[in-house]
Amino acid sequence: MMGMACLTAGLSAQPFEGKSEDYHRADSIAAAYADYPLADVRDLSLKLTKPFTRERDKYRAIFRWVCENIRSDYKLYCKVKQIRKRYQSNPASLAISSQKINKQVFTHLREKRSTICTGYAYLLNSLAQHAGLTCRIVDGYARTAITNLEGSGYPNHSWNAIRIDNQWYLSDPTWASGSTYEPIGIFIPRFNESYFLVPPPLFVHSHFPLDTAQLLLREKPTLSDFLSAPLAYAASYEYALSMVTPRQFFLTITKEQSLSITVKQECGKPFQKLSLKVNDSEVVVRQVDPTNSVESVLTCPV
Repeated sequence: MMGMACLTAGLSAQPFEGKSEDYHRADSIAAAYADYPLADVRDLSLKLTKPFTRERDKYRAIFRWVCENIRSDYKLYCKVKQIRKRYQSNPASLAISSQKINKQVFTHLREKRSTICTGYAYLLNSLAQHAGLTCRIVDGYARTAITNLEGSGYPNHSWNAIRIDNQWYLSDPTWASGSTYEPIGIFIPRFNESYFLVPPPLFVHSHFPLDTAQLLLREKPTLSDFLSAPLAYAASYEYALSMVTPRQFFLTITKEQSLSITVKQECGKPFQKLSLKVNDSEVVVRQVDPTNSVESVLTCPV
């Protein structure tokens, strides 16, 4: 007998206390220029980055400033979302509508210090380039618990690619700045470290560019692969966890069959415990050697 198993499941990891990159000084510089006006972006960039010689510290000060000083505009987001869905099969009309709405996006950014992903990515890119850093704006698909789950998907997001010490990373200043409580459209500011400098193999778990060259990967998944894969959240970046099995978000399984989940860690923050929660109940706990936490398998009954 076959049936559909509908589970709310999530993996959580207990961290192993180890040394991580120290951005205290860069974060302090960003805080020192809180509420600095956006009338002169070049001047702001120089003030944020002048104390540093390392590209990593320069970018950190810029990224932290953007995330802490710009708010997400939920009403504008809803308006843009409707336009993207309406014209997703008509590129010409979408381009015309986007040009019109972008004027409003940048006006809100400059005057109200609120924006959507387009404005976040634009400002981060501009500040980085004024500091002599190599940065790009990337447009494409982002997945959340309610968006771009299978189907053909639709482009709904913008983020940045940044080269630090001759190595490419990806950043999402929009998601790093906080979250929006959608039932009432309230933005809750809260800096999220996980979206700062993400290696491309991890970033593709939740972001897929329109130009696949911006995946920054030798082996590129297809858009279909991306849209049907398991959903990844911020903690998977922090611990550098990749899903090995299952490969699909929606699963059809036999009644009373066990479900095995295999995750792999190739780098990132070490952890000591990996647990699987199903419908908010912890059903599987696996102790992990923090010096050798490469691959873990968790199995639970359905």
